[in-house]
Amino acid sequence: MSGALALLARLDARAAERPDAVALVEPSGRAITRQALATRARAIADGLVATGMHPGDHALFAIRPGVDAIVYMIGVVAAGGVLVAADLGTGDSVFAAQVAMSRPRWIIAESLLLAASRSTAVRRLARWRGLSLLPLGSLDGVRRIRVGHWLPGMGRATSERALLRAGRAGGALHPHVDDTAPAIIVFTSGTTAAPKGVVHSRRSIGATLGIIGAQLAFRSGDVLYSRDVHLILPALFAGARVVVPPGGRYSPSRMLTSLVKHGVTHLFAVTAEARALAAHLTSRGGVIPGTVREVMIGAAPVRVDFLRGFQSVLPAGARAWCVYGMTELLPAAFVTLHEKLAHDGEGDLIGPPAEGVGVRIDADGELVLRGANLFAGYFGQPPVLEQRTGDLARIDAQGRIVLLGRAKDMIIRGRYNIYPELHEPVIERIAGVARCAMVGVFDDASADERVVLAVEPDVGSAGSDVLARVRHALRPGASIIDESAAPDLIRLATLPTVGRSHKLDKQALRARAREWLA
Repeated sequence: MSGALALLARLDARAAERPDAVALVEPSGRAITRQALATRARAIADGLVATGMHPGDHALFAIRPGVDAIVYMIGVVAAGGVLVAADLGTGDSVFAAQVAMSRPRWIIAESLLLAASRSTAVRRLARWRGLSLLPLGSLDGVRRIRVGHWLPGMGRATSERALLRAGRAGGALHPHVDDTAPAIIVFTSGTTAAPKGVVHSRRSIGATLGIIGAQLAFRSGDVLYSRDVHLILPALFAGARVVVPPGGRYSPSRMLTSLVKHGVTHLFAVTAEARALAAHLTSRGGVIPGTVREVMIGAAPVRVDFLRGFQSVLPAGARAWCVYGMTELLPAAFVTLHEKLAHDGEGDLIGPPAEGVGVRIDADGELVLRGANLFAGYFGQPPVLEQRTGDLARIDAQGRIVLLGRAKDMIIRGRYNIYPELHEPVIERIAGVARCAMVGVFDDASADERVVLAVEPDVGSAGSDVLARVRHALRPGASIIDESAAPDLIRLATLPTVGRSHKLDKQALRARAREWLA
């Protein structure tokens, strides 16, 4: 049995144990049982095969985390398709470049997104409200699957009812798909010229799910609070229940209400969320509800000074983990809060390598990773055997990884890896820009990096005019770079240089950026 079909088999196994047990709960309160989840995912896979999905078909995927997202993700992979994750925060030009590169044959999207994205007026209104609706409905030559009711303006799209009917009538025979074949493409921050698509195979996705499931040791009856698929699937496969947080602006009080209401045992939070939660509880003299046994913190550097405060809001007996990894290889290492606080040596302890992850330190001191959960490569580029992290590191006497700083300029903000070398050449093509540079500055208040763009105008150009043009080009909804990489601050500056070669001195620029943000 291929890994893709094994996903369905694992859902079936949990359903056979307790068919009426709730598997997943959405923010709206909508819930689905184990049996309904397994049945619907298999029926969608059958319907996609019967409707014409072939192994390797790219399916642009735009469904927010929840029941629909999970069943369609599993359905596409089981049918042999490749999920192309549509980032709803990107701008039109970057989205167009990603579509041109990935060439999807299918779009699977929420009805509201399909309908609203075809209307220029609605998209302008959404942009005014700070939302970016991708032009999903305007793409030609693709099959559309709508998730939800028919809405005016969405154009021709197949309903789930029609999809399931085709599956029942067709007696779909699932083709064998090799586990080394692609399963998902995730675009990290890119540009109109150079989208950066991270390709994971069925094998690497399976390895990721296995490592996380073993680390968190989910059991039947556990309750996970997370919107991250790489946590949701291991929990479902182990018979745990999943509660999906609401989208939009993060609210500590809303999270706490859900933790109590659902008896959550496992909690995942990005670093900024964990910091806000700790501040909220500390100001009220409270702690995380006592049902919580495991807390995982990740997606950005986890500083020791923050953990000292976070420790005070953990309930008795609970264990907190910090996870280190990246889109290309996740997870790479785990370390407990107590181990991290006990480390008194140089650098940032991130723990021993995760099960099956190999590490080496190259001649320049950079951490290099490999393992079964390593991505296959960047889309359109040769396969990879290992991944350079951009982090300087050492291995201590206990075999644990200790980070010593950055070896390259990648910025980690929220859930995104931002590669300045992709964006700077694009920004420098704006009229009046002589040079520019992007740097990340860690902000203690938000427990995240802030992105600062320094722009040096051409000689003879009016600085105010150049600044206005740059801001206009990088505005939400029409950005020439991925909106996930949008700067928090743009400043006019003469870029500092170092040495006889006058190489850009990013260390000096970063120090200057800290002053600008102060």
